[in-house]
Amino acid sequence: MPHFENFPYPCRYNTLRLLGYDYNSIDRPCAITLVTDSRRPVFADTELAKAILTCLLSDETLEHLHLHAFTLMPNHLHFLAGVRRAELNLPRLIGNFKSYTTQQYWKRSSEVLTLKQVSLPSTYVTKSGVKESRALISALIEGRAILRPEVVELKNWPSVKTQQFVKKTLWQPRFLTMSSETTVIFGRMSITSR
Repeated sequence: MPHFENFPYPCRYNTLRLLGYDYNSIDRPCAITLVTDSRRPVFADTELAKAILTCLLSDETLEHLHLHAFTLMPNHLHFLAGVRRAELNLPRLIGNFKSYTTQQYWKRSSEVLTLKQVSLPSTYVTKSGVKESRALISALIEGRAILRPEVVELKNWPSVKTQQFVKKTLWQPRFLTMSSETTVIFGRMSITSR
């Protein structure tokens, strides 16, 4: 590992954080990606997906995190967020969120394994026409509209099986932190500063 002369920040070769980055700043949101353990598509189960989003959008979470945007995919969650108060610690808040959502996963996995049934979205979704789609894309680009799942035609929905709910862990244990200048490993969750 190279040594940089006159580097303005304290240096560790095995650092787990971006050197000099203030994770407690209320003015700097980060792009965060949480990935499920073994990349299992457990969020294809709509009941679990709703439970995870309910946790993310709960008053308790929003009291501490300033959430700018989010999207939940079958095997990971992206969100743009920052702390609301400088005394809060973003990695600790993310850890608390992961812990609480894992408890929600345990509840849902118990239901799935008992009933031997996964809750999938409806396949009866009407596709918009070309004219309506263009108007929608324009509104999305200009920020006048928000895309709801009912508008999207569901194609290639991941195959989720009840066996994928047997594991006790929901999230990968570690995460990455990235900024425009540098990348430092926290594990396997990415935080990108903007």
